[in-house]
Amino acid sequence: MKWIWILLVAAFGSLQAQDLTSESEEEEVFKHNRLSIIISQTHVPKAFQSSTGDKGIIMPSWGFNYEYWFNRKFALGIHSDMEISTYIIEDENGQELERTRPFIVALVGIYNPWKGLELIGGFGREFEENKNFWMYRIGVEYEIEIGDNWDIAPGLVFDIKEDLYDSWTVGLGVGKRF
Repeated sequence: MKWIWILLVAAFGSLQAQDLTSESEEEEVFKHNRLSIIISQTHVPKAFQSSTGDKGIIMPSWGFNYEYWFNRKFALGIHSDMEISTYIIEDENGQELERTRPFIVALVGIYNPWKGLELIGGFGREFEENKNFWMYRIGVEYEIEIGDNWDIAPGLVFDIKEDLYDSWTVGLGVGKRF
């Protein structure tokens, strides 16, 4: 009789442990997709405005990102930004080139080496009514989960635009995983 009780307790305990494991697995279903909207400030060191002539323009910008996470470490994404300003840069021949609300679309790879830290690298195109440029992008974000698959992510991005001019963007994103 003693052995029957021991077997019943062991069987019930293992069934209960299996049930608890399945509940925690259901709660931690990995969400592969992430959308985010970013409000930011972009600094273009070589830019100037015709009215003031001062170099080094800082302007507001918006971003919208989509990312597909293959696992918790690697993702591919499409990051887009729009600078909300008009400014002038000099091209390789010394000619002034006006930039009016440039729109950037970049294909990026993302690596998460440590919880929340994301390293970004990729290439894309800057579209603008006067002239379009190819560009490279590198950056870093830190994703902070705030609950129910929502997050906030401060970030820093550096864009190199055809060796003609560069820009720095500092922003804060709000994202949702689904």
